[in-house]
Amino acid sequence: MEDNILDIESIDKVKVEKAKSIVEYKIKQLREATPNIRYKHDELAEVEINKFFYESEIIDRAMIVLRANGCEHYKHNGGCSMCSHFNGTDRHTRITTDDYKRQWEKVRNGIEIKGNKRFDLNNYSVVCVYNLGSLLNENEISSEAVKYIFNSLNVYEGVKKVIIESRAEYVTEESIKNIFDVYKSGIVEVGIGVESTNKLIREVCHHKGIDDLTEINKAVDILHKYNFKALAYINFKPIFLTEQEAIEDAINTAIDCFNMGFDAVSLEPTSLQNYSLANYLYQLGEYRVPWLWSIRDIVQGIYDRKNKEKLDIRIGGYFDEEVLSGSQGSGFENKNEIFPHMTSLNCDKCSNKFIECIKKFNMTYDINELYKVDKCDNCYKIWKDTKKIKDMRNIVERVYDIMGEKYEY
Repeated sequence: MEDNILDIESIDKVKVEKAKSIVEYKIKQLREATPNIRYKHDELAEVEINKFFYESEIIDRAMIVLRANGCEHYKHNGGCSMCSHFNGTDRHTRITTDDYKRQWEKVRNGIEIKGNKRFDLNNYSVVCVYNLGSLLNENEISSEAVKYIFNSLNVYEGVKKVIIESRAEYVTEESIKNIFDVYKSGIVEVGIGVESTNKLIREVCHHKGIDDLTEINKAVDILHKYNFKALAYINFKPIFLTEQEAIEDAINTAIDCFNMGFDAVSLEPTSLQNYSLANYLYQLGEYRVPWLWSIRDIVQGIYDRKNKEKLDIRIGGYFDEEVLSGSQGSGFENKNEIFPHMTSLNCDKCSNKFIECIKKFNMTYDINELYKVDKCDNCYKIWKDTKKIKDMRNIVERVYDIMGEKYEY
């Protein structure tokens, strides 16, 4: 990266705050335009099955998404620039503790699984429990509901690991002990959205609302105190970055996260959901989702810098899900209200081939799988040329140029 372009200390603080306010203003406009649908509170948002690599084996992972009250950052500040998971929440009335319990019992009973497919949590070594926000935030889901879910998981001997998500500030002694005191059967891993360790990128491009890394470091320490695992989510290619800047930022962030003590990192290439700022800029022609080729550069860069044979690096995205339940037919092509309409891609000729390599990488952690795609004569050179594009404006100037002249603030 060019010196100072992405360095927050080199830019006037007033201008940085102005850029953040411009981003937040537009995000909130988009949120106000989002349809507010009355979802059934006792029905799940989604149950899906996908492949996962666990303890040197390829297993089926169950991902359970609760119909929830939604991310508090979204409610108060508009949320992150790339996310529209709030589309799947009901803002008319609050989902109660009893609602959450009823949803969870449908998971346990296998109710509403499509095609009358037999569903038993015991068949899945890894179970993810998500709530379209922070499972550790009392204002989003009560500690009583969380305790109820984890206490019930004790009876499933087949479940070896449970993965949840939370913003760092909600990873507290109290919230972790609430789970630790009742769940004794398996490993708990908490995914935390770090996105970027570059403050300017994190606050302006992602609109993350994490001023420094103190809360994140503290969260990792608390998780390890209770023998929980810490997983860092890294959003690859936020708005306002060039492809090469985004690649380098993802590599730097992953290295920082491993150095902070995270046990694993998950690269999350930006996908496009309706009513997100990333999607809005895509519609204006000011954004392109990341290239799949770039994902290989990132993983290789992390390995080169860490100089280790094996690292727990995962590549996220909607690449291989079997949706068994959920969706009330209000989202993209009436499939699911939280599905993106576009994910990271190359061209029509090679995208599916590369995605197959990503699936195999996620199953094996073998970086060689990402090199089993021949250089595509349709798009490889275009991607290489795209990486050469430089933008000499700093991030604040980009925000002003792309958004500032179009609106009154």
